[in-house]
Amino acid sequence: MPKLGVFDLSVRYGKLTAVKDVSFSIAEGERVFISGPNGAGKSSLLGAIAGEVRAAHGRIEMDGDILSGRVPEAIARRGLSMVPEGRRIFRALSVQENLMVGVGLRRDKAAVPDDLEAIYAAFPILGTRRHANAGALSGGQQQMLAIGRALMTNPKLMLVDEPSLGLAPRVVDEVYDRLCSLQAQRGLTLVIVEQSSARAGRVGGRMLLLRGGRIVADGDATAFAADDLLKEAYFGEAAPC
Repeated sequence: MPKLGVFDLSVRYGKLTAVKDVSFSIAEGERVFISGPNGAGKSSLLGAIAGEVRAAHGRIEMDGDILSGRVPEAIARRGLSMVPEGRRIFRALSVQENLMVGVGLRRDKAAVPDDLEAIYAAFPILGTRRHANAGALSGGQQQMLAIGRALMTNPKLMLVDEPSLGLAPRVVDEVYDRLCSLQAQRGLTLVIVEQSSARAGRVGGRMLLLRGGRIVADGDATAFAADDLLKEAYFGEAAPC
């Protein structure tokens, strides 16, 4: 049984179809990148899985349970968490208050203090600045906070939308290093929207390429990053010989 199954999923905004009859499955513990040009439907696909965007039709399952039609809070209780594009941190709250936002969904309240310290161990700057307003953090630190907040719900499947957006390459390297380490430590299944196929190739994993709301390729991220199939998927044309 796959960790995540998506079957004939479509997302529409009025007359615009953002995702068209998409189907794929992801095994437990996999790291899967979703890449493609602007407007390919990447964020709409993630939003539909998390329950933040209503699907026009199709079915989404996690561990065999149907997620389709459920509200985001109910989906989160089943072990799915999302790091949204733009981070959406609460700037007026402290770092620690932001981290505690998702704790209300948990049943294992006794484990929260240990998990909080684990987040501070993974992202030491957050521990140092735990009482500072989140709005005073740098962009990279805010991304770490958004990841930490998602982890505080104790997920088994985590969706991450554009973690490298607006960050310097060195900071992106640090964010991905921590993210991959946390995946190994916690046995997470990761689904990451990443605009840079080269970045996905360096990190490694599986890649789904979207164009026009459809999956046009599915395979090893490192191979796609260096292959002419990437250009074909992005621009709808074969690379010149």
